[in-house]
Amino acid sequence: MPLISVIMGVHNSRPELFKKAVSSVLSQTESHFEFIICDDGSDDKTKQMLKETALTDDRIKLITLPENKGLAEALNKCLDEAKGQFIARQDDDDYSDISRFEKQIAFMKENPDIDFIGTDCELFDSTMTVYGERIMPKSIDKNSFLYNSPFIHGSMMFKKEVFSDNRYRTLGKMRRYEDYDLFMTLTAKGYKSANMSDRLYSFYFEPNARKISFAMRKDEYKVRMEGFKKLGLMPKGFFYAIKPLILGLIPHKLFLKLKAKHGGM
Repeated sequence: MPLISVIMGVHNSRPELFKKAVSSVLSQTESHFEFIICDDGSDDKTKQMLKETALTDDRIKLITLPENKGLAEALNKCLDEAKGQFIARQDDDDYSDISRFEKQIAFMKENPDIDFIGTDCELFDSTMTVYGERIMPKSIDKNSFLYNSPFIHGSMMFKKEVFSDNRYRTLGKMRRYEDYDLFMTLTAKGYKSANMSDRLYSFYFEPNARKISFAMRKDEYKVRMEGFKKLGLMPKGFFYAIKPLILGLIPHKLFLKLKAKHGGM
C-alpha cells in the first residue's frame, strides 16, 4: 500500500509545464507514493504525452474520461482509485519542491489534529521566471475564508479519511471553485487545517493574461454564499460574497491597475 496517493487532473496540457510538474513529483525525496493522473477528455496531443509519461515510471496510473467533465470530476475519479494513507494534490502546470511530500508528512505526524494542509508558494510566469510569492495564513478558522480561499489548491495534502464521506462538487456553469467549496465544507464539518510556512510549491500565474468572466464571478458568488452559510458567517458574509460581482463590473484594465496597486484582489 502506498503512503501517498498523488492526484492530478489534465486537460489539453502544455507539454513544457506538464513535464516539469510530473518531474517534480517523481523526484520527491519521499518516494513511497502512487501517482494517479486523470485525462479529462483531452482532444490534442496530451493523450499520447500521457501514455509516454506513464511508461517512464510504474508509480504512474492513468485514468481517462471520454469527454471533458471539469477538474472536480477528474479529481473524484482519482480519489476513487486512491489507496494511500494521504492524498496529495498536484496541478499539471505547477511544480513542487522535491522535499514537499516529506515535509508535509512530517508536519502531519507532528500535528495529528490537523486533517489537511497547504503551503506557501512562489509565482512564476511563462518564461519560468519567479516573480513573486503568496504567503498564506498559518492558522485557519471560519473567518479565514471570507476574503479569499486561504489555500493554494495544488499544494494540498489530506488525510485519506477526509474523503471517506466527501468529494469535490461540480459547481456552476464554468465548473470552477471546487477547491474553495471543498475547503469550506470540510471546515464546517469540523476538520482542522493549517498552512506550512515553507514555500514548497511553485504556482504558474500570468496576472495580466487571466481574465475572469462575469459568468465565473457569478459562480464564485454562489459558492461563497453556500459556504458562508455552512460556516455560520451570515449575515456579515454577504458583504464578502458579493465581492466577485463587484469586481466583475470593473473594466479589465482598471481592475489590473487596482490589483497591481493593492497587491492582489
